[in-house]
Amino acid sequence: MLPNVHRAVLLRLTLLGLASGVMLATLGLLAQRADPPLGSVPIIDPGGRSYWLVGLALAVVCGVTYQLADRTMLYARVTAAARGVRYDPVPDVPLAWILPFTTFTGAVLLLSVYHTFTAIVAIALGSFLALVAGMGARHHLYDADEQARSYARIVHTLVVHGVALVTLSMIYINKLRSLYSGTAVLLLAGLLLLQLSEAEDIPLDRRVLYAVVGGLVLGEVTWALNYWRATGWLGGAVLLVFFYLLAGVILIQMQRGATIRDVAEYGAVAALAFGVLVWETLR
Repeated sequence: MLPNVHRAVLLRLTLLGLASGVMLATLGLLAQRADPPLGSVPIIDPGGRSYWLVGLALAVVCGVTYQLADRTMLYARVTAAARGVRYDPVPDVPLAWILPFTTFTGAVLLLSVYHTFTAIVAIALGSFLALVAGMGARHHLYDADEQARSYARIVHTLVVHGVALVTLSMIYINKLRSLYSGTAVLLLAGLLLLQLSEAEDIPLDRRVLYAVVGGLVLGEVTWALNYWRATGWLGGAVLLVFFYLLAGVILIQMQRGATIRDVAEYGAVAALAFGVLVWETLR
């Protein structure tokens, strides 16, 4: 029975991923025509407004479609006993839309900057792979088998961090006022941090609290980073370092309670990466 469930999930995710890729490829053609100017505030500024409106609408459509097609929560109820769930096996609020929405939004931001034919194909293909891998891993986070859950957690974490790198870099590359860039980072990074805690056996309100706090911290980091002369990808990498630190500490806190040693270990890795990036910026 379960192999059939997994095959049905893979088929459904493949079809949804292909549809998302086609939408992004079409959006890329619109980006070529609209050519959104770098540094303009999406939708508010007139430059490229048609592109941003269509892109945002398609991102919402993508998220809603994945949510409507989601069957993972039914699977979660079946495996709840085997996983030893203490709290509600299924969140009261639907959350399957988060990764598709943030992935599509990151791709929309990426297409606004890179919209040659080669870039459009690469972004559409990359988004397809990220959605299939990320949402497939999300499904397996609810497996009864502990080893399968461990592998799924690794893939899921890598996909979320990849989406975070692209999204944060493309927000930073526009060098918008902190009111806009900080708010965008707060919202999207907060959603990604919430997604990262998928299937953790803690109440939803605590997951949301950790995600909001993490988003606020990253929004403040963006405000400080706006005074740097870093490039978009380098600035995005700096934000990813802080995202990694927050995500690691939050996940450990959820799983077993973070200790000073855990914070020190993640902090040391983040400090090393941050030091390399600062040196590269000032070099």
